[in-house]
Amino acid sequence: MLACRRFLLVSMALTVGILSQLSTTTTPAFANSNETSEAPPTPPKTDPAVLSLRRLFKTSDFRSKSRTLTWDNNEDILWERKSGKEGPALNQLSVPDLESTTIVPRETFLLPATEAEVDGDAKSADSESEEASPKPIEISQWTISADGRYLLVYNNTRRVWRQHTRGDYWLRDLSDDSAEATWRKIGGEDAPDAKTMFATFAPDGQSIAFVRDSDLYLEDCETGDLQMVAGSDDPKLISGTFDWVYEEELGLRNGLRFSPNGQKLAFWQLDSNGVPIQTMIDNTSERYAKTIEFAYPKVGQTNSAAKVGVWDRTSKKTVWLDLPGDPRENYIAAVDWLPSDFAHANERLLIQQLNRKQNQNHVYLCDVETGHCVNIHTEVSDAWVRHLRELHWLPGTVFKNDASDNSSPRLLWFSERSGWQHIEAIEIPAPDSLEEESNLPSRITPVTGGSWDVISIAAVAKDGSHIDFIASPEQPSQRALYRVSLEQGLSGQLATTPERISPDEGGTFSYSVSPTADYALESWSDFNSAPQQRLVQLDPYKRLKTFDDNEKLHENLEKLAPVHTEFVRLPIGEFTDDPASKDMELDVWIMMPVGEGNSIESLPPKSVPLLVHVYGEPAGQTVLDQYGGTTYLWHRLLTQHGIAVASVDNRGANAPRGKAFRQSIYKQIGRISISDQAHATQAMLKHFAALDPERVGLWGWSGGGSSTLNGLFQFPELYSMGIAVAPVPDQLDYDTIYQERYMGLVTENRDAFVQGSPITHASGLSDPLLLIHGTADDNVHYASSARLINRLIAENKQFQMMAYPGRTHSVSEGEGTRYHLRTMMTNFILQHLK
Repeated sequence: MLACRRFLLVSMALTVGILSQLSTTTTPAFANSNETSEAPPTPPKTDPAVLSLRRLFKTSDFRSKSRTLTWDNNEDILWERKSGKEGPALNQLSVPDLESTTIVPRETFLLPATEAEVDGDAKSADSESEEASPKPIEISQWTISADGRYLLVYNNTRRVWRQHTRGDYWLRDLSDDSAEATWRKIGGEDAPDAKTMFATFAPDGQSIAFVRDSDLYLEDCETGDLQMVAGSDDPKLISGTFDWVYEEELGLRNGLRFSPNGQKLAFWQLDSNGVPIQTMIDNTSERYAKTIEFAYPKVGQTNSAAKVGVWDRTSKKTVWLDLPGDPRENYIAAVDWLPSDFAHANERLLIQQLNRKQNQNHVYLCDVETGHCVNIHTEVSDAWVRHLRELHWLPGTVFKNDASDNSSPRLLWFSERSGWQHIEAIEIPAPDSLEEESNLPSRITPVTGGSWDVISIAAVAKDGSHIDFIASPEQPSQRALYRVSLEQGLSGQLATTPERISPDEGGTFSYSVSPTADYALESWSDFNSAPQQRLVQLDPYKRLKTFDDNEKLHENLEKLAPVHTEFVRLPIGEFTDDPASKDMELDVWIMMPVGEGNSIESLPPKSVPLLVHVYGEPAGQTVLDQYGGTTYLWHRLLTQHGIAVASVDNRGANAPRGKAFRQSIYKQIGRISISDQAHATQAMLKHFAALDPERVGLWGWSGGGSSTLNGLFQFPELYSMGIAVAPVPDQLDYDTIYQERYMGLVTENRDAFVQGSPITHASGLSDPLLLIHGTADDNVHYASSARLINRLIAENKQFQMMAYPGRTHSVSEGEGTRYHLRTMMTNFILQHLK
């Protein structure tokens, strides 16, 4: 069966000559200095229909905007930080009328001038009576305590791996209107600059917890008194934050959790002693090269040992939770207190513990006074399971007619045991004591069901009447908001056909929902359309205000040369002998240049080269009906050079097509993924007559770089060229949590790791290859590409290589890097596909 959707963007017609240009600007010849008086000719204006690398990377023509708005924690009120030359201010917007009120005025953010600044200004001033003006404090992030008394500002930030999580925090007492009121640096006035992490208010607003140099502290907001919660002289003992692999693969950074009443502080502690050290060389920061070292457990190697402590503000003592199992062979993936409106809220923690293979998620209920933990639920799979990063709870009012104890919390849980990801309600046992228990099975009530996936929960109605969630029952490439009635779901009548809340207009919707779940900030885009941000009412759905419609970006997109865009599902069975693939259909998007009449039907057969953008790993999805920013525009630039660009979601992609589709890649990364990519490419060549089977390219980044290498090495007769950016040439070089999740343990399955790795098949290279890697890539190490280079040299395989000194996995740092990278990639593609 062939299902497709087509989009045709039509703007002013272009000649073939214009379509083939990289840029429309020209450089006029210099006039002879002896001749004269005439002014040089004015350079022609850039043709708005034509994309160029300069327009993409050196101008703001295609810059997307989004207003920075956040919901209040308790009320349906929006907060907005206003910027200006005189400094920032914090405003509240009422909902739904959006009246703006300044809560923290600009003058609050002014810092008194330092003595050095006063002296400097005095020296340069025309009059000795002039004084240095106060300067506004910079803001990267801000938080107001729950009681509204204190304002916490984060600035002077530094990047730690992916995000800027280290910097300075400043506290201001908003209740103090005196002339002496000023900002206080968290950690003490003598605290080292840019060393503080994750400063967090206690729920009662009386104190702030933070991490510095892997130690955990608590500071009194009123007095500034400082005490250490957990610390060590051993730099490999990490409290309140995480090592590299926990951060990257479990999404954990802030490792501290206050109890609802603020009297206890739960925190992770990791011991990275024994974890192998990865070394990178920095050749450019200083005259002499230096090394960068960090703990990085690769496949089969030793992990950090993780445990959870609970520190009591009154006793000043820490209780360590007694979780079962070897702490180096299990992962503590989540730590959460029970909600404040349930019994034992300040006495019990919910812990999610993954075993090393990550095919079991054990949920423990732990007594923080004794450290005793009991298992209440275990999610299992033949392949892998995931943990819940964010918990959603049902209010007790939902169970007012329930025969069980109304004080028992109900947790909304995701399970794939039906073959599809659906919502369940898990009753959390609430006995007065856990001490005598080792296992307390919980009652599970399915809420949704059917042959479709729930992707994520957006909100639970405050009165418990319904759950709003993101799903895409019809089109895996799209996302929209749906609703299920809890009365229906918990009565045993599964919501197999949920109610759609989002407008029925395709594309991708995302939501940030208000505390009452009555309103939401809605973001929308589709493949060819700029993002829009709106305030909406959810019940009934109504658009109230458009904050940002990116009008300028939309206008510039509309003026571009026409392109044919199509989403299609293609069968691949005829191109493979694998019985499991006989009835398989894969989702594809394709962008193609157009011929006469702005149609692809008028293109001559086999006249258009094809470039396939590949990812191929189970951590992502590329066939998405949403605006892709610079990458989308770069692909569209290639279509203006007569090249079609496409992408395929192979089996194993993280798409809402059921558990069997997603987990079929288990232990087969680098094999089933690239064979699906190749067979889908063959299906495209058959389906679109204009595509030239002799000119097919492949490109990808990270896991997509690995897929590109595997495509060129294993299917040289199909692909004509490839660009691999930051690939993993050998799966044994990647980290434990990611690679073992999808491939199993190397002690049980070493051959699968070897056969799925590009380096194993390097002898198959016969097409042009451009290999790109940043030498400071802490994620996918340059050293792995260096090993591949040695293998290619041994096989006498010629290729091109670009190492970006000091660049990380994004290859974006440094002046001109992104422009240089895309110029090189573009030239390589045009050289080998045109």
